[in-house]
Amino acid sequence: MAWWGILPWIFFWAGSGIPYPRDLHATVLIQGVLTPFAVGFLFTMLPRRLSAPGPQPWQVLFAAVLPPLHALLVWQRELGFAHALWSLEACMLFVFAATRIWGRRGARTGPAAFQWVPIGFLLGTVGAAILSLAQFAPTWVSAPIHYLAWLWLTQGLFLCLVLGIGALFLPLTAHKEPSVDVTQTPNPSQRRLGHGLAALGILAGFALEAYGWPTLGRATRALSALLTLVFSARIHRFPSAPGTQRKLIWAASWCLPIGLAVAAFYPSLPHVGLHIFFLGGIGLITLSVALHVGLAHSSGQELVNRAVPAIRFFGAFMAIALALRITAEHDALHRFA
Repeated sequence: MAWWGILPWIFFWAGSGIPYPRDLHATVLIQGVLTPFAVGFLFTMLPRRLSAPGPQPWQVLFAAVLPPLHALLVWQRELGFAHALWSLEACMLFVFAATRIWGRRGARTGPAAFQWVPIGFLLGTVGAAILSLAQFAPTWVSAPIHYLAWLWLTQGLFLCLVLGIGALFLPLTAHKEPSVDVTQTPNPSQRRLGHGLAALGILAGFALEAYGWPTLGRATRALSALLTLVFSARIHRFPSAPGTQRKLIWAASWCLPIGLAVAAFYPSLPHVGLHIFFLGGIGLITLSVALHVGLAHSSGQELVNRAVPAIRFFGAFMAIALALRITAEHDALHRFA
């Protein structure tokens, strides 16, 4: 699926005659590549962490079968049907997370930051549904609403997921510090309120950008994300546990607020900051978490706490890709080459 989302740019550069692949690239990578990573992680982590029921077989099958069908529709430029189909998966994931985090299906509460997870899938569901509607009835969806839905889907979904899982996963990987349930912490209502206010800040930032204040909107999201990651995930502390992937996860978490801040205060080339956010933040943290979880739950457990050369090469390639993508914004004539 990742090849499916990236190769069209090479075909476009080579003059193959395919249309400009912006929508294909973004939607396949987000809905077809990042979403399966999130699903695999949440289907195993949430039931275990909350002592809650796991997914039903039909939910696993649905989440596995839908991404290639969605990507096929995107490739055929049937974006309305593609977004509609994916919104069904996002709705299923919202219900799965909400019934365990906000409902009574979990015997434990988990950290206060977990409430970001259903918020993220809710944004993805509504955003994809609006984008689908805009394809079939464009006069029904105004330009600001269309842009707001695009922001919810492309940025809001995985920003919220990182903020929600970060409070659990970042301290655990960086310092081997397990998280505690919010009910076992002082002032649990204040912790929930803090995350609720940060979520309002994120939502306000999206609305401000969609309705004509991109600098203020991105800066608001950057500040909300930074405060959440510092206070709940403690990213201001450099990783103390050994392992290259731990440092990559920590560095990627910093790329989220930094990327939004650069996009806010460097408005002439917003894609510089946005690709720090997407490639250096969302992409790197997704793949690094996958590496860590894959090693920790397989025969590679002895590699979790070592500086594995292959993971160092992976980190270097991601850094080179990000540097080249940023450089391309400054050289429009040779951007695709």
